[in-house]
Amino acid sequence: MNRIKVLLLVLSLFTTINAAEQFKQYKFKSGMVFYDVKTSSFDEKLNSHVEGIARLIFDNWGLKELKEEDVSEVQAGDFNDTRSRHTLFLVDKGTVFSVDFDEKKIYKSRDKDLDLAISLKKDLSDESVKSLLKLGAKKVGTQEVAGYTCDLWEYNDQQVCLYKGIPLKIVIKSAGFISERTAVKVLFDTPIPPKEFKLPEFSIEEDGSYSNNRASIVRTEDYISSILDLKNQMKKKGINLEDKNTSITPNLEKDIINALGKRYLQKQKKYLTPLIDAMKRAKECIANSKTKEEAQNCLKPVESINDKLGDRTPSFDFENLNEAIKQKAIKALDTEIKNTEVTANCVSKFDKTTDVIICTEGKLLPNESSNSGSGLVPSTEPQESNSSN
Repeated sequence: MNRIKVLLLVLSLFTTINAAEQFKQYKFKSGMVFYDVKTSSFDEKLNSHVEGIARLIFDNWGLKELKEEDVSEVQAGDFNDTRSRHTLFLVDKGTVFSVDFDEKKIYKSRDKDLDLAISLKKDLSDESVKSLLKLGAKKVGTQEVAGYTCDLWEYNDQQVCLYKGIPLKIVIKSAGFISERTAVKVLFDTPIPPKEFKLPEFSIEEDGSYSNNRASIVRTEDYISSILDLKNQMKKKGINLEDKNTSITPNLEKDIINALGKRYLQKQKKYLTPLIDAMKRAKECIANSKTKEEAQNCLKPVESINDKLGDRTPSFDFENLNEAIKQKAIKALDTEIKNTEVTANCVSKFDKTTDVIICTEGKLLPNESSNSGSGLVPSTEPQESNSSN
């Protein structure tokens, strides 16, 4: 595992480790919020306005969520024109459906961040308030909207009124216009009829990453599994990283890195040598290729192994294939092979991610080890350089 990947895992650990009993996007199990939407000019030189409706529907604490807006924009003055804008997004357990009403198509994709949050049973119901605070917004009072008393926040040219994290009113003043979205009907913790989530009967097109990006899926699955493994280890050792009084010592940090990297390191031991061989064969294949399709097919064995590792395969533009394009790809593969050979050499000698990191940076000899001492995974026996976590 490269150093950047390890550091990202450690940094993200402290924002994802805290889990609730149930994934929550909202503080209510279900809800329906219907809005009036309007935008009007307060500049005498402009004569334009937008009117329409919007709705937010969610169920199962937000595992299923629909957002829709249907508005008409009217231009007046030297010429009159009316344009309609209709958008609809449905998120169902991490799968995203985006409706294009002009093309009469539905685009299907996957939200990997949401997948992770769902798997870790994250409580995201306070994220809207946290986002406002990060922007520097200030709470300035309360307001009655659709029968609910919401907290009024202000920042720059915007006002947002939140009721338990749900926006009931949003006002934006900018560039001669004032835009308002105001809730007119609100229902919480009420049964949601299935028809509220019904999509139009358009053709569905899957994003390539949804069906074909196996490496991304494996990477997400491995990360979730590593986090859960670490949580189990912490529980057994009585260590609670959610406790602000817990001291993250250098030894504990090393053990966290080793626990998170263990699954990936085991894969590296198995697949790095075959990956190097596949990249070398790909070089020869590309050199002898005659068409774009042939050159692309040369990388399929490399991609197959990277998919198992959860790593991305370098992509090359083989359009208008010529000798210069082939040499550019071969040179890039040469660099990739050299880097992978360094990593593979270290991976073969050590069984701890921290040791592999130091080894690849040229700071650790093969017979040395950065034993982590006491921490998450303490050993009752003296450690050797290739002792496992």
